[in-house]
Amino acid sequence: MNRRELLTRVKEEADLDNLRQADQAVRVVVGVLKSLLPEEISNKIAEILPEDLRAGWEIVAPYPADILEREDIYFEGSEGEGEKPAPTITHG
Repeated sequence: MNRRELLTRVKEEADLDNLRQADQAVRVVVGVLKSLLPEEISNKIAEILPEDLRAGWEIVAPYPADILEREDIYFEGSEGEGEKPAPTITHG
């Protein structure tokens, strides 16, 4: 799979309007993953990716832990009674 194929698949699966939105979504996911994975594992992932995907993996910086913690706070306690919460990345 190359970068274009990945972005096209993300665009279709997430029902996004264009490849730019898909690219933004992939960058967010990669940034979150890189913040959660040990650096050694992140490097191993980069090693096995095709060249164009590896380049993308390597340029995305991990999200700082405090940002991820703040995002979790936004979802805690925000559920209304009787409402079913919308699925999120952290709360399937």
